[in-house]
Amino acid sequence: MTEPFDVRGDLARRVEMHRRRFLGLLAGGAGMVVLGACSGDDGGGRGDGGSDLDGSTGDSASMTAGPTTTPLAAPDDPGLPGVPFALGVASGDPLPDGVVLWTRLVVDPLAADGHGGLGPVADADVEVLWEVADDEGFGEVIASGIEVASPDFAHSVHVEVGGLEPDRRYHYRFRIGDRTSPVGRTRTAPAGDADVDGLTLAFASCQLRGGGHWTAYRHLAEDDVDLVLHLGDYVYEYPNPNPGEGADDLLVPLEGEPQTLADYRLLYGAYKRDERLRAAHERAPWIVTWDDHEVENNYAGSIPENDSDAATFAERRTAAYQAFWEHHPVRINPPDEGGLALHRELRFGNLLHLFVLDGRQHRTDQVCGDAFGVDANTCAELDDPENTMLGDEQERWLVEGLSGSTATWKGIAQQTVMKALVVGDVVLNVDQWDGYPEARARLLGAIADNGIDNVVVMTGDIHAGGAANLRGTDAGPDGPIVAHEIVCPAISSSSLADALGSDLDLTPFGLTYANLRDHGYVRARITPDRWTTEWVLVDTIAEPESAARVDATVEVRAGTPGLRVV
Repeated sequence: MTEPFDVRGDLARRVEMHRRRFLGLLAGGAGMVVLGACSGDDGGGRGDGGSDLDGSTGDSASMTAGPTTTPLAAPDDPGLPGVPFALGVASGDPLPDGVVLWTRLVVDPLAADGHGGLGPVADADVEVLWEVADDEGFGEVIASGIEVASPDFAHSVHVEVGGLEPDRRYHYRFRIGDRTSPVGRTRTAPAGDADVDGLTLAFASCQLRGGGHWTAYRHLAEDDVDLVLHLGDYVYEYPNPNPGEGADDLLVPLEGEPQTLADYRLLYGAYKRDERLRAAHERAPWIVTWDDHEVENNYAGSIPENDSDAATFAERRTAAYQAFWEHHPVRINPPDEGGLALHRELRFGNLLHLFVLDGRQHRTDQVCGDAFGVDANTCAELDDPENTMLGDEQERWLVEGLSGSTATWKGIAQQTVMKALVVGDVVLNVDQWDGYPEARARLLGAIADNGIDNVVVMTGDIHAGGAANLRGTDAGPDGPIVAHEIVCPAISSSSLADALGSDLDLTPFGLTYANLRDHGYVRARITPDRWTTEWVLVDTIAEPESAARVDATVEVRAGTPGLRVV
């Protein structure tokens, strides 16, 4: 039997440091316990780049293609040393008339040079045929085209397919010579003005490769969902936190943290080779944003976690941003001058208007040295109105989008916990929205002042499942509810209970639901009448396979603020 996973080294030391600090606060008479305090493998960021992107148009370097009924032959194999689809296929950012299709040509995901083991064609352009069909057997191909995979972008392929029918399921694949990729399944969004009876989406985050097996993705791949959101920490810069005996497939062959583009490409290869993750990508379109570990723990824009050289970190961040773009089916341009315009919005008929945030690239630095457990009485920086989580442009874009939305539900897909979680006057984690209280007050105040209803915030980062009502900053515990927050647990990263213990009294915080121990994902069933959330949790991540269960179900009814357990 595989031994339970033991996360050691730098990661474990940070977790233990936070645990001691937390217990010390309790011993000091704070008298409360908190669903906060991220362990050392969570973080922050701010940066350049970023622009408004509404999801309704595509202006990327990728090919935009409409359907054709003329069958195309697959390009000749240029001399590939093996089947080049080791990372599988994916689709994402669906519109009513199309989706983004993705693959990356890789024979060996662990090739140290970051070129995927392509041998004699590693430095050459490679032509790839993509096909879309109604049926999994591709009896009738309804759209196809030739895309060039360039070594400049790791031979990744991003195809923005257009001209499809709204709210319809399709299958897709890629071909080179007689080599054919796995078949993926995707779905277009409903038309913008369509009356939509229901939508089922899942969301997940925090999947440290060496933290444990991705048993939850096996269940997600078998789940009947229309859409998957990933809220960040898709990869971790920690290469090998010692996953345990018998888990060599979870190792990342890096000696230290990634620094170069080749390092980050290798990191993604080590992650995306997992068959469960590949199966989940093949099942439904994904919408992906990032958190901090796609670059470095708790970085803030152009500011690294530690006092490293600014120019060196800028090069590292640029490499990480490019690798992120190369490995996801995102409807955005490749990185430009070191930045990536990640925030965007997508609509699903008149049912859901989804805003995807970037809480890392544009934020200001964390206050008071990014310490764990900051006394609000002595940290004057907390009250600085110039501190921002999203940056002025993205914050304005979000408020204007929410205010102008005519959809029943407004969903905000973002990274860190928005709910206020403190112990007395002590802010445990200033990397969360608690460290940016003025920015949070502006956002929640704008939602209240503009009468924006049915707002649901979807959050990852904290390695725990939870649900809470969000009230205006000055509203008090019984003030009007202005939004609702749903937090997904980690896929495999160490749980919050590992850092703080399981027997914590969370009653003082007014949480509707909390599970600090288990791993899994969230499933949301959305209808015009209600938003129903289920936490799908696995029994273990210490084994390759595990049973799953629905741990809790919480709903909010349209027009009636307030979460309730059902």
